[in-house]
Amino acid sequence: MPSATRSKPASTPTATAKTLPLSDCEIALTGNFPNYSQADLLSLVATLGAKPVKSITRDATHLIATQNDFNKQFTKVAEAKNRGIFIVSLEWLLESEKANARQSELQYFLTSQPTGVPVSSKTNKRMAATSSPEPEPKKVKLDDSDIATPNSGGPQVTRNSSVQIPVDEGCSLTGYGVHVDDDGGIWDAALNQTNAGNNNNKFFRIQVLVGPSKHCQTWTRWGRVGERGQSKILGDGSMGDAIKNFEKKFREKSGLPWNDRMAAPKKGKYVYVERSYEPDDEDGREAGNDDAAESSTSKIDPTPASTLSMPVQNLMELIFNQQYFADAMSDMNYDAKKMPLGKLSKAMMMRGYETLKAISAKVSNPIPVANEPTIEELSNLFYSYIPHAFGRNRPPIISTQFMVKREIELLDNLADMKDAANIMKTRIDAIDSVHPLDHQYHALCMQEMTPLLHESSEHQLLEQYLMQTRGHTHSADYKVETIFRIERQGENTRFDASPFAGPVRDRRLLWHGSRVTNFGGILSQGLRIAPPEAPVSGYMFGKGIYLADMSSKSAGYCASYLSGGTALLLLCEAELGNPMQELVNADYDAGDHAKAKGAWSTWGKGSTGPSQWEDASCIHESLRGAMIPSTKQAPPGPTAVPGACLQYNEYICYDVAQVRLRYLFRVKMD
Repeated sequence: MPSATRSKPASTPTATAKTLPLSDCEIALTGNFPNYSQADLLSLVATLGAKPVKSITRDATHLIATQNDFNKQFTKVAEAKNRGIFIVSLEWLLESEKANARQSELQYFLTSQPTGVPVSSKTNKRMAATSSPEPEPKKVKLDDSDIATPNSGGPQVTRNSSVQIPVDEGCSLTGYGVHVDDDGGIWDAALNQTNAGNNNNKFFRIQVLVGPSKHCQTWTRWGRVGERGQSKILGDGSMGDAIKNFEKKFREKSGLPWNDRMAAPKKGKYVYVERSYEPDDEDGREAGNDDAAESSTSKIDPTPASTLSMPVQNLMELIFNQQYFADAMSDMNYDAKKMPLGKLSKAMMMRGYETLKAISAKVSNPIPVANEPTIEELSNLFYSYIPHAFGRNRPPIISTQFMVKREIELLDNLADMKDAANIMKTRIDAIDSVHPLDHQYHALCMQEMTPLLHESSEHQLLEQYLMQTRGHTHSADYKVETIFRIERQGENTRFDASPFAGPVRDRRLLWHGSRVTNFGGILSQGLRIAPPEAPVSGYMFGKGIYLADMSSKSAGYCASYLSGGTALLLLCEAELGNPMQELVNADYDAGDHAKAKGAWSTWGKGSTGPSQWEDASCIHESLRGAMIPSTKQAPPGPTAVPGACLQYNEYICYDVAQVRLRYLFRVKMD
């Protein structure tokens, strides 16, 4: 980093984006740091693999602040608290650089301390409350849970005048709006409580509402998740009484004062669930809001013609089909009514991952430890963070690694679906001049999406690869509808700038399958690797991008029954490196072991697979150097790999830059 006042950053000449210590972090700064300019610090942030941001964006994970800025509750601090992200000192960044590893935020949380008073060395056990300083600052326990929760305080804050705070959908009052005070504080609280042992899966909603003639009420509604429940209106009509009732009810249900709502949840109490209020478009409309969509499109006469080819138009209609989104979330037991995708914050998703990591550790080592939460308590906490709809059924305790894996898949899917949902929030003025399908396509930022002619040799060879790599145990029956040659913007540039761009070592065209509803996220953001918060136990060979040389292996992840029998499959060019780490049994730490051996990838060797490979330039010249199975000469068959526990091969890449998307198959499956 270009600064004469500090030591040189830890040298990582061959480190890749995914192996850098702060990858998956988005970090903002506030304040004047002695001996460091903000430009230097932002450069260090990027050097360590994080994304530097200038404001508290929806996906921001950390705010590095000075004690002075924290004490004075400047704008970024207030917004960071509102979003529940980590607020840490500069030492966290410097120590992470020094160790070349992400340090625990618990030891670096900023707390409301008088100027000049050092933070207690016992921060990892207790931390000062972040509410306004009092003669005896209140302490908030962090050891009520294994989960590291960011500190927070003060009412929710918005500085954006375009933000529309929705009144609770069950509210019977007309002409009322949610109170936003002079400081931007939002008086709205969504609480969840799950108790599997008692078959409880409850919500509690509290709002301060202001109506005609400044008449104020405290609105409350409660019940079982997925049902309307009961409601009650509190207050004598004055603002003071409405605020008093709000704070009293919040503390009664959560065990926490409103100012400390982001502290560790109290055992046996409701959990505060952060909601995102920022609009994703200038109208603040939710994807899937049919009324808003109808009112906006009714103003358009006539609808502009699409500039897309018909196969691409049909693909956009498939990827952004709102009914398929609803069906997918229902299939995963996610309660989209309680927490629409657009309102699900990244902070809540990260807490979900962290809770699953704690559950996974408990499942692996079930010996009870004093003062630590049980698996049932952690399951309850997870369901409170990530609302599930179980109807009247008892919420299941997440007691096995298989169940942990299912919930990890839910969060992974929600991440991609959330990106797609954001794309669907189309601005009215954009629709005026652009067809909605064109808007969705352009939002994907694709460099190329070319439908291939069925009679072309390129199409025929690709279809042959698809059809002749169906496993005998899968009973897959395909009908190819369209094959697209694709390229994501920036993906080739990223590859060319990576260590994988040198001489070809072992580069192959391999399959990847996912739900149709995930492809808005996949095409716009690329294939991604699970964040550090996720437990490795959810991934057979560690966190990475999983690929296959048998098409039916990947097709099994498409859940085509939720999308009208249509599946989308990717054919990816992956630089696997030579040698790969070869394994025949599951190893959750395979990523770390591969790195220690200098390997870029893991090959999970199966008992069935291709025996011969040929250069993929026979399909398209741009693929020269990559290999595909020579299925015409030698169909896949027994591999004779001793001790193979897998039926089919799996290839796991541990860096996103290793993989480039080459083809997208639209396939009808029976």
